[in-house]
Amino acid sequence: MAPPIRKTRFVPEWIDMKPRIPVPRIDWIQDKKLNIPYGTAPLQKIDIYYPKTIKQTYPTVILVHGGGFMRCDKRDWHLYPGFYALEAGFALVSVNYRLAPADPYPAAVEDLKSAVSYLRENAVALRLDAENFFLYGTSAGGNLVSYAGLDGNASRGTTRDFHVKAVAALCPLINFTDWVKQAPWYIQALPAMRAALKGYLGEFPWKSSQRAIEASADSRIAPNAPAFYIQQGDKDPAVNVRQAIDFYDKLKSSGYFNEKDLVLDILKGTPHAGAGPEFLELTNVKPILDFFTRRIG
Repeated sequence: MAPPIRKTRFVPEWIDMKPRIPVPRIDWIQDKKLNIPYGTAPLQKIDIYYPKTIKQTYPTVILVHGGGFMRCDKRDWHLYPGFYALEAGFALVSVNYRLAPADPYPAAVEDLKSAVSYLRENAVALRLDAENFFLYGTSAGGNLVSYAGLDGNASRGTTRDFHVKAVAALCPLINFTDWVKQAPWYIQALPAMRAALKGYLGEFPWKSSQRAIEASADSRIAPNAPAFYIQQGDKDPAVNVRQAIDFYDKLKSSGYFNEKDLVLDILKGTPHAGAGPEFLELTNVKPILDFFTRRIG
């Protein structure tokens, strides 16, 4: 049986359909810098892609893949929606980060912070507009971009400045102990899911341990946070839609956000990212890019 992701109305130039799971092509992008190290570990590398229009600097979408904190890569299918950012005039950065269980929490989120800090420090040489950085992450990546985005304001003016203008979190696993209450038993029982959470946290989050609380992105809500666009499917068995709704409610009730700076976008009849085409097609990517574009300044 073909994976549901193959039902996506892909732009043919952007995708290699020969593998069972389609792989984004990057040969059509002429201006790019690949495998730039931002640290010393093998996975601490980024790719940068530039739009066709030549400019001195570009607003930048920083894309963070999912994969249960244990797998996937900066050039797998998670990269594909970033190509729409190129079409919209953004530079696109795709980030690899250290993976569990070899490198558990907080390695991945610390890597993301370091990657953004590296981009900011080297923005002029890399032709990036450091005052217009936007994070975009899916599933586990949604946790990482939310966490790093919320921590970013406190880093302003330091030697490790990783603040961003806005965050897009797609089907994000936000709160680990709430996930146990919300996910169906058969999802909790999946060996891959249990291995992912135990590998990342060092334990399965049956209860509100200090580690599970600290790794939850909603523990980071603070003043002067970036704008948030949260997108989630209401038929997601892996990350219940309550994760997105509760996160949105916590952000809103904090009093730190203007109404225009928070969007909750629930996609009807939609499963988890990768289990269908919804998170890869322009219909659902464009509102996020429009949200970013309105904040360029």
